[in-house]
Amino acid sequence: MNRGTITILPKIALLSAVFFWGSSFIAMKQAVLGFDAGKIIFFRMLLASIVFLLLFRFWGKITYQKGDWRYLALMAICEPGIYFFLESQALRWTTAGSAATINALQPPIVALLALILLREHPRFWTLVGFACCALGAIGLSLCSEGSPYAPLPWLGNLLEFGAMVASGVYIVLLKKLSDRYSPFFLTALQSFAGAILFFPLLFIGDPISASIPIPSGVAIVYLATFVTFGGYYLYNWGVARTSAIEASVFLNLIPVFGVGLAYLVLAEVPTFSQSLMIAFIILGVVICEIGAEYLPSPIQFLRTKVAQR
Repeated sequence: MNRGTITILPKIALLSAVFFWGSSFIAMKQAVLGFDAGKIIFFRMLLASIVFLLLFRFWGKITYQKGDWRYLALMAICEPGIYFFLESQALRWTTAGSAATINALQPPIVALLALILLREHPRFWTLVGFACCALGAIGLSLCSEGSPYAPLPWLGNLLEFGAMVASGVYIVLLKKLSDRYSPFFLTALQSFAGAILFFPLLFIGDPISASIPIPSGVAIVYLATFVTFGGYYLYNWGVARTSAIEASVFLNLIPVFGVGLAYLVLAEVPTFSQSLMIAFIILGVVICEIGAEYLPSPIQFLRTKVAQR
């Protein structure tokens, strides 16, 4: 396998993962017709765990290193545990637009944590791309219609920020552990932990109906297989083969895919302003990926010019 293929495959995996995660908003709209959100999370984790058990021979050799249980446990608790819980609660108190705005902070949070814990230094063009993505995501949120029901927006925004921090810790820990464990094993661990953590939600709220609408059932199966199993595995595999900072850039595309699929599947037409912001986010990702790889920073450019004189 040549170097170009080795470089592009992790990016394809990351792009595919965020596509599946972006599509989860469409599937959730169908799933909630038959289940409440808590039960959906449990069943998608349970079904994903069953898939991993059926494919256990692909886990690879597991050589446990002493003391890693702390990192493994913290990773699983952060995501899906804390992340899913805080994100589901945040929307009870704030608007969807505000929550999406807070999501734009995730890549910079990952970059800061990676700098502190992994000593990964972001390159100049990566920072420029981050800025474009953040501005585009904030603009996309401001251009979207928010829900009028937001009794405590400051609390909801704070919970959403906590979810982003938890997800950032998860990505950094994942990168740290990916040198010692296969992405398949780490993803399976997340599913098992999620099924255990969210099991009590089965007994909270309305009881499960005996007659489940077919669209809701299909949506839950999709969420379990493509979104949880496929999305997390592809993202974990991509993180293992690139830096935590570069992998976090792709998270900005989740709302882009969400809006695009809402247009294709639900006929929700984006406004001109939304389309412009989506283009801005895509530009930011391109700058991060192409600029950081092929363009020198301004300081390097000046040094080269001075050396040529």
